[in-house]
Amino acid sequence: MIIGEEIYSFTELPSTNRYAMENLSKLPSGSVIWALEQTAGYGRFSRVWHSNNGGLWFSIVFKPRLLKDTGYYTKLVSVGVTELLRELDCEAMIKWPNDVYVNGKKIAGILTEAATEGEKLLGVVTGVGLNVKNSIPPELSKVAISLKEVTSRDYDVSFVFKKLLNKLESLRRKYLQVRMKKYFIRKWKKYLIHKVGDKIKVSLPNGEKITGIIEKINSEHLLLKAGDETIKITAGEIY
Repeated sequence: MIIGEEIYSFTELPSTNRYAMENLSKLPSGSVIWALEQTAGYGRFSRVWHSNNGGLWFSIVFKPRLLKDTGYYTKLVSVGVTELLRELDCEAMIKWPNDVYVNGKKIAGILTEAATEGEKLLGVVTGVGLNVKNSIPPELSKVAISLKEVTSRDYDVSFVFKKLLNKLESLRRKYLQVRMKKYFIRKWKKYLIHKVGDKIKVSLPNGEKITGIIEKINSEHLLLKAGDETIKITAGEIY
């Protein structure tokens, strides 16, 4: 497979992730679904993702034979987005587990979904939403930002798209192997906003909020020291 060897382009889709998941059986590994706009884009916990024209909205299909840790694909893409943005003069960082931030605001989100049949992994779809020069809704202006706002440059979306696919393919070739996983996790941790020893607040999917010190960050979870107990957090949002 080569990421982006086959690109399916659309003027508009409800969601590139949804399209990829619904058509998974006939999409080769490495296929990319790209839409200029999404009418029903979504992030984690089914949150609405505003995907108007001027942003970069696409999904990649992976059909892994060996590396079946689905979270690894989120990390691969988040590192790719972060490194590309840094090359474009954005001091991007990764906010655990799947967002990319610049100047304290979200510039990109990554969502990975897996299709299974019993115990068998049929495929992994990783979606990317990157604010390039799209307008940010007023109600989100305090928490979201675009590449254009950060750099004052009017980057063409297709230019950013091509550069990002090249970056992701380069990372895939180097790191998408079981023996390279520990080296890649080290690279991913380097870009994390929050490190071991930091005091953070986490909102869990059930609405519970926890404050604690990060004891450990590994591939799939955080260990948070809250009072006298250590809590394993596999999903949540640092705020």
